Amino acid sequence: SPVFFSTDPVSGKRRLGLSHVPLTEKPILFVGNHQLFGQDLGLVLSELLEERDIIARGLAHPVAMGENGGFGNGGAEGGTVRKQKRRHEFDEDSQDPTDLFKMFGAVKVSPRNFYRLLQTNQNVLLFPGGVKEALHGTGEEYKVFWPEKTDFVRIAAKFNATIVPLSAIGAADSANIVLDKHELLNLPFGLGDNLANFTSSTASARFGEKNEDELFVPPLAVPKPFLARHYFLFGKAYDTSALDPKDEDACRDVYKAIEEEVKYDIDALLEARKDDPFALDGIQRMSYQRLFRKDPPTFPLESLRRSPQ
Repeated sequence: SPVFFSTDPVSGKRRLGLSHVPLTEKPILFVGNHQLFGQDLGLVLSELLEERDIIARGLAHPVAMGENGGFGNGGAEGGTVRKQKRRHEFDEDSQDPTDLFKMFGAVKVSPRNFYRLLQTNQNVLLFPGGVKEALHGTGEEYKVFWPEKTDFVRIAAKFNATIVPLSAIGAADSANIVLDKHELLNLPFGLGDNLANFTSSTASARFGEKNEDELFVPPLAVPKPFLARHYFLFGKAYDTSALDPKDEDACRDVYKAIEEEVKYDIDALLEARKDDPFALDGIQRMSYQRLFRKDPPTFPLESLRRSPQ
């Protein structure tokens, strides 16, 4: 029973649901933190579609799209970058009905694909932290690991896109990490060396970075018997129509403002979650659902801090 919130662009007040997520004729770029094992992609895309009729295309890691022996179907383009004309559209070229990444219209993350999506006026879901956040280590729960490059702001400004920050929590509280990537790489008897060889041959999702700088080594984690509740907060939208993509300083200021808002909203969710008795108690949450045939309530909106002005 995930919970979604959006932010009033004028007052900064929060509202349950996505009524304040903007609807524009220009493309929308949703930018957020990535959760453990990338559990957020389908939840976010399906909620945007159901509540706001917004079709957004996710940008997925090359391994997720089938490269380097990954678990997607692969393909030269890693998904098709073309306009989705139907409300519900599946990838007709995919022969595997379980390929959820392409089912939700995901494409391989690359500068070319990102540019083409916005160029064709499509909405995009981007996680700048990539595998550093999705495969985080012990003690790194809900930390933001964004690169210094401001590329996504500059490209968004080129196509007058609206950027919406997205903050999420819940996945890291649904599993116990036994060994993180650093501990796995230090395993004896050649096990760590084999993992290091694998990750060195895995294509990096970040253009211009070495593969070894982006370790694709999933942590060894044990799922908890009952998953924690997921919370998603869409922050205040940033209109880039007046932003000059060639103005590096201005683009950097917007980039930092979005990054700081994502961090601020993560902290706001973690703080407000303390007032939700169903947040971490999966047994109580499931019992409520079975008894009342509906999702249990969450914390009061007053517990969620306003967006920073």
